[in-house]
Order: sequence, then C-alpha cells, then structure tokens
Amino acid sequence: MPTPTGPVFVFSLIQYALLLPIMLWFAGRHDDGAGLARALHLTVTGLAYTALLVLPSALAAVAAECRRLSQRQRTRRLLWLAAGITAWLVQCYLIIDAAILRHFGFHFNGLVLNLLFTRGGIESMGLTAVTVIPAAGLILALLGLHLALVITLTRRQARLAQRLQAWRPRPVLVFGASLVLFFCLLSSLFSFGLADFYRHANILHTVDAYPFVLTMRMRGFLRRLGLKTPKRRRQPSPVQLAESAAALHYPRTPITRKPDRSRPNVIWLVGESLRADLLSAETMPATWQFAADKHRFTTHYSGGNGTRAGMFSMFYGLYSNCWTHFLHAHQGPLLIKWLREDDYQFLCLTSARFTYPEFDRTLFAEVPQASMHEISDGEAWQRDILLTDRMLDFLSRHDTGQPPFFLFGFFESTHSPYTFPPDQALRDDYLKNLNFATVSAEDAGAIYNRAVNAAHHLDTQLARIYAALAERDLLRNTIVVITGDHGEEFYEKGYLGHNSTFVQEQIKVPLVIFAPGVAPSVYEGMSHHADIVPSLAPLLGVVNPPEDYSVGGNLFSPEYRRSHMVVCGWETAAFISSTHKLVLPLGTQGSYFRRTITTRLDRPCSDQDDFYRLNASALRQAQHDLFRFLKN
Repeated sequence: MPTPTGPVFVFSLIQYALLLPIMLWFAGRHDDGAGLARALHLTVTGLAYTALLVLPSALAAVAAECRRLSQRQRTRRLLWLAAGITAWLVQCYLIIDAAILRHFGFHFNGLVLNLLFTRGGIESMGLTAVTVIPAAGLILALLGLHLALVITLTRRQARLAQRLQAWRPRPVLVFGASLVLFFCLLSSLFSFGLADFYRHANILHTVDAYPFVLTMRMRGFLRRLGLKTPKRRRQPSPVQLAESAAALHYPRTPITRKPDRSRPNVIWLVGESLRADLLSAETMPATWQFAADKHRFTTHYSGGNGTRAGMFSMFYGLYSNCWTHFLHAHQGPLLIKWLREDDYQFLCLTSARFTYPEFDRTLFAEVPQASMHEISDGEAWQRDILLTDRMLDFLSRHDTGQPPFFLFGFFESTHSPYTFPPDQALRDDYLKNLNFATVSAEDAGAIYNRAVNAAHHLDTQLARIYAALAERDLLRNTIVVITGDHGEEFYEKGYLGHNSTFVQEQIKVPLVIFAPGVAPSVYEGMSHHADIVPSLAPLLGVVNPPEDYSVGGNLFSPEYRRSHMVVCGWETAAFISSTHKLVLPLGTQGSYFRRTITTRLDRPCSDQDDFYRLNASALRQAQHDLFRFLKN
C-alpha cells in the first residue's frame, strides 16, 4: 500500500496526540467504574473517533504532498494551510465542547447554535471579559501552534523538513495502525449494537460521552444468527409523536368571555434564573413581605430548564414542545389576545432581548412594537434599575380613568454572572470574578452567594414597585404575578447554570400571585407554569374550562390538584409525578438509552418496574397533553 510522506505522517501523529487526551477526558467522565465492558467500549470508541477527527486535516496534508500538486509551491502551501486551520478548528471545537460539558452538562448542540446565530443569544450567555479575553487568547495561541507546526514540517529549505520529505514510514507501521483503529471503530459499532439488542444500559448510556458517535442497530442480523430476542418491556413515553407532522389547533374550541367581565390591570414580573430558594426573608425581604398576604406556591415548577421553555409555558399555558409551531406561525398567546380585545395599554420591558429567545415572534407577537422596550445600557443590575424607573414612570402617569394596563418586566440581575452593586452585597463571601473557563465545584458556595446578592438587589427594585402600587392604591384592581423563568444550579447536582438537567435546582422557581377578590393562602401542592393562565382566565371573564386552551388548571379552585407534569428542555423532557421523575428524549422514538428515572427529589431509583406500572395512566395523559393542541 502507498505510504504517506514523512511530513504527512508526523503531522497526523501529532494531531492524534493532541486530540486523544481530550477524547479520553470525555471517556473518563462516563467511566464510573461500572464494569470492564463499559470501560473497553469507551476506550475503543475514543481511539476510533480521535482518528476520524484527524482524518480531514490529514487528507488536506496528503493532497498537499501529492506529487502533481506539490510541484506548485503556492498550491502546496495553501493545502498545508488548510490542513493546519482544519486541525485548529477541530481542536477548538473539542475544547469548547469539553468546557460546555464540564460546566453545563451537554455537548455543543442546537441550543448553542441557536445562541450563536440568534440576535441577543450571545449576550444572554452572561459572558464577561474575565472569561472571553483568556479564552480568545487560548484560541489564538492554538492557531499559532498549528501554523508553526505546518511551517516547521514543510519549509523545504529547513533541514528538518528536508529529512522528513525524504523519509517514508514503514508500510507495516502505517498498515498496522490503520488496522487497529479500524478494528476499534468496528468494535465500537458492534458492542453498541449488541448492547442495544440485549438492552445493556451500562453501555447504551455511553452514547452521550463524546461530542458525536455513530451507532448501529443489528437486531435482525443477530436474530438471523440464532440469538434469542430478549423480552422487552413496553415503556409508555409522552414523546412518541413526530412534531414536524403537526399543525396548531389552539384553542381547541372558541373562547367565550362574559360580556360584563371585569378588566383588572396585570403586572407580570419575572426574574431571570430566579430559583425557588432565593425567595426568602433574608435574601428578598420586600418580596417575602409582599407575599405574606398573597397566594404563594411552595412547590412550583417552571415549564422548562431554560428561558424559552419556561416563558412559553408561563404565557401559553402549554408544554413548550409546541414552541416551534407557534414561532413559525408568529402566533401569540390567548392571554395577550384577551387583553387586546379589552383595549389594554401595554408596556413590556426587558433587561435582556426580546429577540432571544424569539419572544417578539411568540409571546409578544401581537403586542405593538412601540410598547416593547429593551433596556441595554450598563451591567444587568444597572439595566434593572432603569427598567424599574420606566415602570414607575408609567405607573405615575397612569390615570384611573384610562384603560387598564398590562405591565411586563423581565429582570436580568439574577442571570449569570449574577450582578449587583458591589457596595450593596448582602453576603461578602462571594466570588469576585466569575470566569467560566476556570470555575469549578469548589467555588459553588461563593457563586451561590453572588446569586444571593443579585436576588437581593432585584428585591430592592421590586420593593420600589410594591411601594408605588400601595401609594397609588392600585392593588384594588390589579393582578400581580411574580416568578422566575427557570431555576439555576450551583453544582449541587454536578453542573452550573441551567439547560442541562431537570434537577430541582434548575426547574423549581418561586411563584406569588395577587388577584383582587381571591383569598390569600400558601399552596403546598405541585404547581406548574402552565397553571398561571388558567388561574387568571376566570378573572378576565373566560368561561371555557382550562382544557379548551391549556394543559394547566385553576390553582384558585379547591377541586384542582396536579398529579403530574411535563418540564421541557431543548432536546429532552421530564415527566414528573409527586414521587418520581422520568427524563427522556423530546420528539424522538425508541431512545431507551437516554431514559433515566429518579425520585422527584433527584435521588437514585431502583423500582423502575413499579414506576411504569403505577404511572401508566398519567404517562398516557402526559402524551395526550403534549400534543393536544397540535393536529396532523
């Protein structure tokens, strides 16, 4: 067989050596000592896929040394440059993916692409110069390293390059290495196929270890070989319908409203990443006091582990697997439609962006653009102050003889990097500079203290709004909703931030509702963002039962109690009962290896058979609810 030239062989070998430690790091995160078979599968997969990642740059180097092309010096240089840049891009991709996985628990996926290519997405990541500048320096240093390697290996006037050009590695060495790597690839595919046949979760769960993995099913082939098909338990799943085949059917029936309905003002206040335990007498004293004679919900869950899913479920009263359909249709929620029917004045303010997620094309698609304002000056805590100023100015100018208003505020202080005025820290022991490139679980307490300080600052701004409502006696005819879009984890279960898992810290949020004429109470049952609109709908004159337009229910009704709910992520969803939690892929079928069951409080669960048996009816209902407002 033809052998590569010396420069190509050395270049490929160095690239393999640079990438292999990163791939082995991926493997090490999933090798929990659960067995030799799992460790071997991870190892052969890592060896094989490292070679596949080196292949593009190696092929460019081979082309550069092709006899016909290498005679043209300019062409040769360009091809070697392409080889070096390709190798650099692959290494950068792996390093960035490893950093994302380490902190947030997922690989470079559609969520990250959406962040990068949607206006306002990068800003929403909360990155500061402390993280960006060193990361940019590392990326540029890696580029310099790869370019220096290419120049060193290819300068024909250099003695090293001349020696490499004249040297050919022994064919047996090249053939042997290629055969080993090919064997590793076949072993990876075969072991996964065998594990899929026998449902060996120990190996199937490794599919998410690496940024990309090829898998192979061979159930028919193994049956033809005479292997006996194992008994497969039928597992109901609430995500078996292909979303792409559906269209909107929202609401299910036309909405009827009382002609003599009241028209209360509505104030909707949302703290970004405001998780449940931040609403306390110490951290948010003004809001805690305000909630004392209101409706406070102690076991309240967002509709998702990220802003998009959480806000969607909050305003539409639906599970957020429907997001894409509403986005493409530019269809707003019924709540806004009802308010527009009653000639409400709108003022929607955010310290972030309305374009990421695309709230301008979903939640507020039917709100006049002149009524939507993004506050963009300064740090997040400064923007929240300006946002509050705008709200107070609106309230001061509103006259009781004017039409009712809908006032929305989205506060950004509590989003990473959790900002606040440095001289107003509630807790002094906080992480002064949050660098996502170097932060680790050892910093968990100090990062949490940053979030506490940010929530405390947010509370000082909310206090100004509460004071204005009391001063103008607006609570007589104003609904007030206070909540968070989703929670935030500070390494309690292994990760930082949100969007990664469905642990309590990432999905449980505070909820306080004040509604005129509704007796205050503390509600300890499970509640969900999808319950907010059905709870307010009767106060806005809606006669229809909630099931006509929502998957939630009226929390003010003594007859309504939740037995289960669905919380959605970017690619996965969680079915949550009062005792357990099932996490599985969203919008796909048959991915057994991505299903996990824990208790509702995230403890390991061993009674999986009992879970499916006891929750079969609720799982079927959840599947129905996920697609109740979509039709084929």
